[in-house]
Order: sequence, then C-alpha cells, then structure tokens
Amino acid sequence: MTTDDSGLSMNRRTALTAAGATLGGLALGGISLTGAQGGGNQPARTYRVTVSNLTPGQPFTPPLVAAHRPDVEVFAVGDQANEPTQALAENGNLGPLVDLADSTNSIRDAAVGGSPLVPEDDPGETGLPYYDTVHLTTDASGAYLTFASMLIATNDGITGLDTVPLPEAVNESRTYYANGYDVGTERNTELFEDLVPPAKTLIVGGEPEGTTESDPELTENDVIRPHPGIQGDGDLDPAVYGWREPAAMVQVERLEGLQAEFGATLRGSNEVPPVDTDATGEATFELNGNGDELDYEVTVENIEDVVAAHIHCAPHDANGPVGVTLFEGGPESSDGTLAEGTITEPDDENGCGWESLDDVLTALRGDHTYVNVHTAANPAGEIRGQVV
Repeated sequence: MTTDDSGLSMNRRTALTAAGATLGGLALGGISLTGAQGGGNQPARTYRVTVSNLTPGQPFTPPLVAAHRPDVEVFAVGDQANEPTQALAENGNLGPLVDLADSTNSIRDAAVGGSPLVPEDDPGETGLPYYDTVHLTTDASGAYLTFASMLIATNDGITGLDTVPLPEAVNESRTYYANGYDVGTERNTELFEDLVPPAKTLIVGGEPEGTTESDPELTENDVIRPHPGIQGDGDLDPAVYGWREPAAMVQVERLEGLQAEFGATLRGSNEVPPVDTDATGEATFELNGNGDELDYEVTVENIEDVVAAHIHCAPHDANGPVGVTLFEGGPESSDGTLAEGTITEPDDENGCGWESLDDVLTALRGDHTYVNVHTAANPAGEIRGQVV
C-alpha cells in the first residue's frame, strides 16, 4: 500500500489504533527515532530485535528498545523510577521515554513496536500479535540495549532489560529473558478502576473500565523491585492475569549492513527505446528504522500531462511490469514535487510478484527496478531511471 502525502504533513509519531489508542497520554506505535547523535564517523551497525510476550495473561504496551552507550540507564532495580519510567508503568504512556531517547546523545537509536503484545493464545481474541520485530542502526559506541514495556494489567508494572550487551559480530545473535518489575510508584490495588482500560479488554473482553490518569491517593515512594505478581486482592484473578518469570524474551541479531536510501535519475534517454524530451526528474526513497515504511519523493521538471509514476521491475535495458504505484491521476504539468508518500506494501496483484515491503526492498537492492513517469504523450513512459 502506498500513502500519498502530497500536500499532507505526516507525523512520524503515529498514534496507536484499536486497543493501543486507549492507553492514554502518548501511547505510540510503529515509530523509529534517532537520538541526538553528534560527532564520529564510525561504521553503522544494524540489529534486528524481536520481543515476545511469554506470559499467559499479561498484555504489554508496544515495546520500546534503544541502542545506547554504557552511561545510559533508563531504569535500575533498587533505584527509584524516573518520571519517564513512571509514566510508562502507571499509564502506558511511552511519550516521555520517546522524548528522552530523541534528545539524548548517548542513545544512538531507538524504536517502538507497532502494536501492543498479547499472550500467544490471545485470550481476549484481539487479533493482536504476541511478538514484534524492530530494527536499530547504531555505531560501535551504542553497544548496549535497553527494552521496556508496561505490564498493562498491573498498577505500575513493567518488563524490561537494563543495559545488556548487543552482539558484536555480523550474524551473531543473543537471546535475553526479561522479568517483571514493580516500579514502586503506585500501590497495587489490582482494581480495574485504577488500571488502564486495556487491562480488561485485551484479556477478558467486555466494556473497558479504568483510567489513564494517576491517582495521587495511590502514590508510594518505593524503589524498582521484582514484581510480586498478581495477588488476587482486587479484580484480577491470578489464574487469568498471573505469570511466572520470565515475562518476555528478547532476541537480538546483528545484520549485515542493508541499504536504506535509494535514488533514481529520470531521463528520456533511459527509456527503452529512448524518448526525445527535455523533461527530467529525480526519485528518492528512504527506509525508516523499523524497516516497515519506505518514504519517497518524485520531482519533475519540464514535463507536460503526467498521468502516472511507478516502480517497475526490470534491468536497465528492458521494460517490466508495475510493482508499486507512486502517482496516478492528473494530467499534471507542474514543476517540482510530483508525488511524495510512504510505501508499506506493493500494489495488490502486482506484475512483479512482490507480496511484501521486504520483497520490494530486495528488488531495490538488486538493481532490478526502475522508476518510470508516464505522460499523455508517452503513455509507456517519458522519463525513467534505474533505482540505485
């Protein structure tokens, strides 16, 4: 699917839909952000991080993972929780942690998963996943990983990892197990009225109950400690919401560096056969840190009556079918940006046989794709360029 952003400003901090949207504050999903990096020309390292919910009855907020230097400590057992961790643990509010990652030089890259994570057997029949995968790109100084998610059906619980080493070698992988923690900022009433609404709906369904605001009367000033689990003192049945440690599994693999930026120079001479035209253009593509959105822009000059622009699959000396539609409509004759937007999947039943964005990316990296701009005068294509 292609989302055309022409004339529309898209906020990269995308609010969650469905259950995630009710987590309150600024519950975010499916975003990537880079810390306030400065200096250094160290080679980039790319990691794939998969977080899995191992509990039978605890949903998680979308996981936040960060690659950082050793001086970063988002949370630590035995210490009092900072405000961003408290906001996550009490209300599922990832916003302060996202802001922290976005403004901290020592956090080299961070990403948030695209969805809340429910138990594998999905007791609430939500259709949500039990695991999610994100990608991080960092330099050698960002050699440590931190992960955090709220245990949604708790007053102030989280699961997470605090500053664990990332794999050093390409294709090396590591598996970590994360326990649950009580951050010590709110009493554990286990009452739905004191929990965020998805605590009920994601596990047992029914009408949502609860709040997305902290109750000052429940405040406690303790330290982060292992979570005592569900005691059954309120509305939460330990047989439904309880868990045994570990709560989560985190698998990390260092990948070979993958191209994330692409471009094409569009000229009539690149058409097969060549087209005599004064028209020119450029196409640029940039993959986000999660690897699930490809932003694009197509600009043109001296061209009349544009009716379409596509990514096609074929080498430079051949014509091929359409895989992704970048622009359709017009006819458009303005100089400048013809189209911009975000690709999340190829066209349905496309002629290239692509079924996912990963298929598109594989083709882009293989020098077997080109961008073609079609006009009323040259419906087969007036300007074209191989994607490199």
